[in-house]
Amino acid sequence: MFKKLYFFVFVILFQIVFLGTAFSAEKITWKLGGVHAVTTPETKGLIYFSELVKEKSDGNFVINVFPAGQLGKKAVTLIENLMMGSIDMFGNVMDWNQHLVKDFGIMAMPFAFKDLDAIKKFQDGELYKKMKNQMVEERGVRIVSDNWYRLPKVLLAKRPIRTLDDLQGLNVRMPSLKTYFETWKGLGAKPTTIAWSEAYLALKKGVVDGLDSPMGSIYGMKFYQAAPNIMLTYHLIAPFNLLVNEKKYQQLPDKYKKILIDAGKQAGDYYTKLVEDSFKVDKEKMIEAGARFIEVDKESFAKAAIPIAEKFEAEGMWQKGLFKTITETY
Repeated sequence: MFKKLYFFVFVILFQIVFLGTAFSAEKITWKLGGVHAVTTPETKGLIYFSELVKEKSDGNFVINVFPAGQLGKKAVTLIENLMMGSIDMFGNVMDWNQHLVKDFGIMAMPFAFKDLDAIKKFQDGELYKKMKNQMVEERGVRIVSDNWYRLPKVLLAKRPIRTLDDLQGLNVRMPSLKTYFETWKGLGAKPTTIAWSEAYLALKKGVVDGLDSPMGSIYGMKFYQAAPNIMLTYHLIAPFNLLVNEKKYQQLPDKYKKILIDAGKQAGDYYTKLVEDSFKVDKEKMIEAGARFIEVDKESFAKAAIPIAEKFEAEGMWQKGLFKTITETY
């Protein structure tokens, strides 16, 4: 009887120690929401990121990507879902972070940053680090990676726009960000709030006659087909970034946290190169299809935007003195 008992105990211990070890890796499945079309570099970058996470975790950490507004057509909705924890991650442009920490609104202010180097210098500074920490501490959202550098934003329209006079009365699609909406309104356009995922259809049907878009998204979103005049305003250069719910992040084993950060940075480098390389090819295709790339009087646009930025600052859109600090320091 004792031999049978010993054998039974041995079998149980074997299962716990050896078989248990085989299945000890914690399997985690997350949802990552996005608003960009499947064919855009943004979605391709998110998919590449998810593949890296799966590979680095030996298949134990799976991040399913839901692009094109599948989990919510509006970015604000996805941010709210992220804070509540109903989705785990969200990939979008950094200027939308102003819905979490107001100082990020400066990144949505047209013509505030002169070029990509200015953005990178800003990201290396203490002010930006403070903004990121504030997002974690007050809103429960963490930036996992922020090196997803896009090409500048430009203005597209059915008619050519070279000066502020040409802009007057143009019906343009804008996201539900006050900085975007009020700036273009102040410059003389007639903005209308429409979700990004519905922007092409709005152009096609004539609901609007123009919109602003990152250069790298124009081809994938097919905007050039409905608005063939592409004005090189370069008015915004905010990077794309990956956000994660802080509670979900802290629940991860340390090795998965590292995987998440490493994969995010690697995917950011991939995305940045993809955007640059893809645009070289896409530009030629768009030109062949009849699109025109038009130089504009950027200085007059930027100068006209200054009093609008000062008005935003006076209203508390971001901390006092921030616009001047950005324009003079970076």
